[in-house]
Amino acid sequence: MEAGNTFTIKKVIQMKTIIAVLMLGLSQVVLAQNTEQQAIDKDVWFNFMQAYQDLDAGLFNRIHTDDVIRVPVDGNTMYIGQEYKDRNLENFNRWNGQGLKQKIEFSFISRVQKGSWAYEIGIYKLTRYSGNQSKSFYGKFNVSLKKESGTWKILLDSDTSEGDTIGEADFQAGAVLKP
Repeated sequence: MEAGNTFTIKKVIQMKTIIAVLMLGLSQVVLAQNTEQQAIDKDVWFNFMQAYQDLDAGLFNRIHTDDVIRVPVDGNTMYIGQEYKDRNLENFNRWNGQGLKQKIEFSFISRVQKGSWAYEIGIYKLTRYSGNQSKSFYGKFNVSLKKESGTWKILLDSDTSEGDTIGEADFQAGAVLKP
C-alpha cells in the first residue's frame, strides 16, 4: 500500500508542477500582450486624443505610417500616404482658424496583437463644443497597426457611422480607453 501511495503522491506533485509551469507561461503571454496594448495606447491612441484636442496636425500625422491607407467608408473614398497627411494639415488648419474645441474618445470591441502587427475594432466618440453646448458624433472604426522602429503607428484606418445608427450605448458597451 505504501508504494501505491508514494506513486500517487508523485503523480499529484508532477501534475501540480505541470499546471504551475503552464500557468506561469500563460501569465507571461498575457503580461506581454498587456505591455504591447499599453505601448499601442501610448504611441497611438493617447497621441490621437491629444492631437484632436490640441488641433495638432503634426502630432496626428506622426501616429500614421508614411504609406497609411485611410478609408472613410461613408464617403466611399480612400486616401493614401501623403495625400491623407496633406488632407489632415488642411483640416487641422481650418479647425484652428475656426477656433474649434473638441475631444475624441475611444472604446474597444476587439484588440488583437501579434509581433509587430495589431488589429483593433472600436467605437469613437467625437465631441465638439460651441459656447455652453456640445454635440457628440459616433462611428465604428477598424484599424491595422504596425510597429516601426519601436513605435506603433496606424497603417490602415477605416470608419463608418453605419447610417448614424451608432450612439452612446455602443460606445459604453466597449472597453473605454481611460487616459
